[in-house]
Amino acid sequence: MKSCPSCNRTYTDASLNFCLEDGTPLISSAAPGLDPNATIRYTDPRDTKPAPEAYHPPARPTYQAITPAATHGSSFGQQQLSQLAGPGVRARKTSAVWWILGGLVVLGVIIAGAAIMIIAIASMSSNSNTNSNRANTNSRVPNNNGNANNANVSNVNSNANLPSSLTDDFSQAKWGTGSYPFGDIWYADDQYHMRSKAQTYLVMYAPSTEYRTANATVRVTARSVDGTSPASGYGLIVHGERSKAGQLEDYALLIYTGDPAKYEIIKHKGGKQTEMVPWVASKVIRSGTNPNQLEVRAKGSDISFYINGQYVDRIVDSENFKGGIAGLYTSDAAEVAFDDLEIKR
Repeated sequence: MKSCPSCNRTYTDASLNFCLEDGTPLISSAAPGLDPNATIRYTDPRDTKPAPEAYHPPARPTYQAITPAATHGSSFGQQQLSQLAGPGVRARKTSAVWWILGGLVVLGVIIAGAAIMIIAIASMSSNSNTNSNRANTNSRVPNNNGNANNANVSNVNSNANLPSSLTDDFSQAKWGTGSYPFGDIWYADDQYHMRSKAQTYLVMYAPSTEYRTANATVRVTARSVDGTSPASGYGLIVHGERSKAGQLEDYALLIYTGDPAKYEIIKHKGGKQTEMVPWVASKVIRSGTNPNQLEVRAKGSDISFYINGQYVDRIVDSENFKGGIAGLYTSDAAEVAFDDLEIKR
């Protein structure tokens, strides 16, 4: 509010600066009822602290599984499932565990001390017996050698009972066939077809011991049906057999017919597949749908590998798998056809 000091007129229009009556400059005056000494309320101070971040719970660990491997349809086949254990939750240890461990340690010390005393007493009274036992042990060594020789003779005899050569052109359905969780196996056009599921491998052993590969040369023709090579290869198995636990035991020559073409030599043992010779690029391998002849020559513990008549590599049978038979291998989801299997002893 403004007022004129001359005529004391008041104006509420804040835009006026001069009195409309006499032109005297207006002066500002307090609004009625406004206490100039009243406390002025200031606005609340601005909060300069950063806003709290939203809470995100930790992500659950991802579990990774090894793809199952399998063999089917043969008395020498097997089915295996293996899984890689993912990260788990560590169990909490309580103080009771330490008490138990301490008690076991004390008990072990007592038992060890008692055992030492018993052995010391027994050794003083059995020196003469020990000498005689050593003599008996030495006399048994020739017998052990004799048993080893008998085992070798039995192997020779088992091979002698087999024909000097065997040919299977897959015109007759002798090998296992069917659809399985790990792939499909069937006969078509006088060939043996195999197709594994994605990221798995499929192994089929021969149907009988007539396909034994000890001291033999084994050949088979293999090709990709549509020109797409299985990513993990396909090929020929020798010395294939099942362990007492029912797991695969064998060696295999695998080829990859993509670009670049390459070969690999693997071993199955204890439920695991391991590389004997990692992938090696090779110009002797034919690509696309062209067939490749795979050949394995076993002589004693020495195993040599050939592709299309050309030597490529060799390994030593350190596992003594000589009693095994021939087999076929494929992986992933590409269709493969095998033909003209030959075994010459």
